[in-house]
Amino acid sequence: MRWFASLRRAAEFSRVRRRGRRAALATLTAFGTAAGGAVPRVGITVSGAVGGAVVRNLVRRRVQGALAALPPAGAGAEVVLVLRPQAAAAPYAALAADVAEAIARVGSPA
Repeated sequence: MRWFASLRRAAEFSRVRRRGRRAALATLTAFGTAAGGAVPRVGITVSGAVGGAVVRNLVRRRVQGALAALPPAGAGAEVVLVLRPQAAAAPYAALAADVAEAIARVGSPA
């Protein structure tokens, strides 16, 4: 079972990117804010620079799997993960390590 809900609207993604703390890693850039909700919310962005539709969906699913394996972030945290082209070629272990580090850096409300 997922410990997080998804960000859905473009305005939510924009707000987190504008106001959130930023952490740049090898395969992704993360933005996070404390929104005050009861459930942490996560949004994943994979641009066309990462690859075609099949590659983008594969990378997105790998990130979702890495997120599901993590302990929950702080209540009310909102996180946006922006995947870089390097994420498509990265092994799962490296991608999962970057996701864990990103959540640790920006996922706790402060």
